[in-house]
Amino acid sequence: MSRVTIQTAYAVEFTVYERGWGQKPWSTEHYDNEAEAKQRAIDYNKEHNNKDYVPDLYVKAEYRGRVG
Repeated sequence: MSRVTIQTAYAVEFTVYERGWGQKPWSTEHYDNEAEAKQRAIDYNKEHNNKDYVPDLYVKAEYRGRVG
């Protein structure tokens, strides 16, 4: 029987928001380092969600924490 090692991962979830349609999950990324996962969410939002208004369609990254 093969042996499986389960490692801790940290998740960043991406949600798409569209005016008039609501929201839905878009993607999830997993990282082996908590600081890297948190920074990914911060960097994504700084780069893509930096307008003075809320656009009709946008994606938001959110650090979800430890999984596994």
